[in-house]
Amino acid sequence: MKKLKVDVEDIAMIMDNQDRFGNQYYLDTETGETVVIPDELMSALREGESCEGLPDWELQLLPQAREIFEGSDRHEEIPTRPSYEGYNLMVEFTEGVWDQKIQRKLSIALDGKEAFRRFKNVLKDYPEVEKEWFRFKSKRDKEEVKDWLGSIGIEMDE
Repeated sequence: MKKLKVDVEDIAMIMDNQDRFGNQYYLDTETGETVVIPDELMSALREGESCEGLPDWELQLLPQAREIFEGSDRHEEIPTRPSYEGYNLMVEFTEGVWDQKIQRKLSIALDGKEAFRRFKNVLKDYPEVEKEWFRFKSKRDKEEVKDWLGSIGIEMDE
């Protein structure tokens, strides 16, 4: 396995992001950096269109975008975590909350639409539990990033 120093928090945040805002996210498997390529640029390459009208900052990404488009092994697309996995993580955390009153409030927050927002709102009322949530989530994020990297033949250089 290849050892690589990566920004675990950055990759985890990208995995968490359901809305990619018109971008594609990749890991450069040589440098460990995350690369953001606008869909507009990839579309221009796919359609064989001129890239002349694109902003300068997008044109600077053209060499990497072309390399990705041509199927280089250097860049791996960073996957998106399905929203149900994020929900399941909140449920698991809630089940482990020691204070029954807070646990009940979190459980109620997780029932129905906008569960993510309500869950976070409940946590804001209990700063210590909120800190526990962030530690819990951070640990799980690191495990998920480590597992994904392992699946593409990379070991985190910590």
